[in-house]
Amino acid sequence: MDTRISIRLKPVGLPKCKITVGDYQRDFILDQDTWIDLIVSSSGKLKIEHHGKDDNDPTTAIIVEEIKFNELSDPKFIYQGIYYPRYPKHLLGNDIVLPHKNYLSWNGVWILDFTLPIYTWIHKTLNFGWIYD
Repeated sequence: MDTRISIRLKPVGLPKCKITVGDYQRDFILDQDTWIDLIVSSSGKLKIEHHGKDDNDPTTAIIVEEIKFNELSDPKFIYQGIYYPRYPKHLLGNDIVLPHKNYLSWNGVWILDFTLPIYTWIHKTLNFGWIYD
């Protein structure tokens, strides 16, 4: 069964953004609040990458505002993602991982792992209780 994913992204400045899930990939400059609609048919990783930013540039970022699975939305969906920023080497190195973040200020990738059927993943993510697997 196919699952519809809708992602709302908000820019700070004009960040370069790449979205990847399954075979879908889109690379663009985010210049306004934008909804991205995707259809997926298998479990996977949703990746949102902030790239092309100069290390000394504090003026761009990407905010993951909302994610919907088959029109169902909850803030907990966003906070299941993990942000892997690529800090400049003179700051902290590149081995920092930031779970539960939706503000992508440095070059790096935000990854949300999900499984299908999506309603089982939603049930577990929202902690609705026991479920038969």
